[in-house]
Order: sequence, then structure tokens, then C-alpha cells
Amino acid sequence: MTLRSLTPACKDEKAAHSAIDVVLVAFDGAEAIDVAGPASVFTKAEHLRPGTYRLHTASATGGTVVTNAGLSLSGFCRLDELPNRIDTIIVAGGEEAGVRAAIVDHEVSAWLSKVAPGVRRVASVCSGAFALAAAGLLDGRRATTHWRVCDQLQTMRPQACVERGLVYVRDGPVWTSAGVTTGIELALALVEDDVGRDVSMDIARTLALPLLRAGDQTQLSDTLQAQSAVRHRLRDLIAWIGLHPGEDLSVGALAERAHMSERQFARAFAAEAGTTPARFVEQARVKTATRLLRQTHWTQDKIASSSGFRSVDAFQRAFRREHGVTPRTYRERA
Repeated sequence: MTLRSLTPACKDEKAAHSAIDVVLVAFDGAEAIDVAGPASVFTKAEHLRPGTYRLHTASATGGTVVTNAGLSLSGFCRLDELPNRIDTIIVAGGEEAGVRAAIVDHEVSAWLSKVAPGVRRVASVCSGAFALAAAGLLDGRRATTHWRVCDQLQTMRPQACVERGLVYVRDGPVWTSAGVTTGIELALALVEDDVGRDVSMDIARTLALPLLRAGDQTQLSDTLQAQSAVRHRLRDLIAWIGLHPGEDLSVGALAERAHMSERQFARAFAAEAGTTPARFVEQARVKTATRLLRQTHWTQDKIASSSGFRSVDAFQRAFRREHGVTPRTYRERA
């Protein structure tokens, strides 16, 4: 299966210099979503704000890249064919052999070390961080990668400070993200940094993302972790709770949604989720409130209402139980 690259002509000397040139670097064995996800984000941003971005896809040899899913992406530039005015470089991740070949055989890291001083931002998705590390771009910086290979990255580059389990990390001009789909969240953060949150949120809605996580949230969502521990009929309910904190989440309402009696539901939920329905709901609402505290300037009253709490007082008590500090103190520290 062949997908045509979204890349315009590798060099466009007549194009307006005001546009931000974004380069996605890939290689044979790259994770398809690592390329397609960020490409989709920047393409949608360009549609919303014409003239903002020019997107280029590139590889060491140019031509066609065969991803780890067997998809062939065509129309790639060679690295030496890219325009001189590069603003942002994003290196995809993928299979270990492909990453190693990109670093050693095709000298992607050598190219990065040469061009990085002249660009505004360098970023990686998943194991693309290894290419940045080999180029020395992570030395003395915080970084992250897929949770499975964080230890490997730290061992490879002791000079870096690898943050395990985060969605993405920004340290100065260097941005690194976790695995696969977090590349979409990284790209949205880059777009927000360029043109504002309204555009990034519009793109997130267009992509039907369930939520837009901050960089310091965990790669493996709490909802996913909870779902993995329960059977099918409660799995969907747990996901629904996390996405609808403002709904009626009483035991009676949840039992009805699960098509169980209240007693049967309460017992089954506690046995499988390891906590009571009421406690789980409170934790889900606090997680929503925590995200809103970090990502908005809303008042505590609005956050409490949006998170499903009946009052600010109830919100504050629950928040203190979970975090050990008041919402105001948490926000100030964050």
C-alpha cells in the first residue's frame, strides 16, 4: 500500500519566508503514526491559518520510506535537498533496527548535529529521541521517550536526564515525546506554541481526541490502566466515567448504565477495580480538576462545576485528600 507524502516541493525559493518550515524526518522501519500523526496536525493548522506552515518529509536517501506497518510513504526529500530556512525538525521513531540504521548507516544524527544550531526547535517522537541523543542534543537536558526504552536511552546517554513516563518534555529548544500517538500531542503543543491554544484545541476536536493532555501527564492514562484490570462490561463504563465527570455518577445511575442491581454493581466494581465506585468517581473528578487547574485560568467555582463537584468546598476537600494541598497551592506550584 502506498500513501503519497504530504510534502510540497523540497525547495520552494518563491514561497513566502513568513511560513514556518517544519521537517519530519523518517527512515525505513519508522512507526507510521509517528509520521502521519504530526503531519496531520500541521496540515490542519495550515488549513486553519493559511501561510503559517510549510511541511516537508525527509529521509537520508529520499524517495520512499517503508514503515514498520508495511506502508510505503513516497515523495520524501533527501536531507541535503531541504530548504536552508528550517524552523522545526521532528524525528520519528520506529523499530530498533531502523533507528540504529538511521543513526549509524544514514548519518541522521550527524546531520542533526550540523543543522540543529541553525534551527529554532528540534523534536522527536518515541525512539526518535535516540537520534537526538546520538547527536548530543540531549546532553544536560530533560527528555523522554517511549516508556519501554527510557532506561535504554538513559544508559546510552548518561548526560541526559530521562523523564520516565511523561507525555512530552520541553527543555529549551528541544522537545521529546513518548511513544506513537503522543506525537500528535507533541505536535499540538508545538502548534499552540506558535499560534495559540484556540487553534490547537480546534485541531484536537477535529481529530476527535478524547482530551488534550499536558506534557507532564503520564504516558499510560489512568483510565487505560483501570480498564485493563476489569472485565468488558465495566471497561466501557470506566472510560465513560473519565469522559463525563459532570454527569450523575451515583451508584444507582452507574448500576443502571451497567445493567446491574446496585448491590451487584457495587460488589463487582470493588472486586475488579480495587476501589469503591464513589472513590473511583471522586478520583476521576479530581483528575479532571487537576488538568483544568494546570491548563486554564478558570476560577475554582468553574473548575468545580465542570469537574462534577456540587460545590467549591466539596472540590477543595476532595482535592486535598488526593494531593495533600489546596487547589490554589497546587496551581501556584505548577
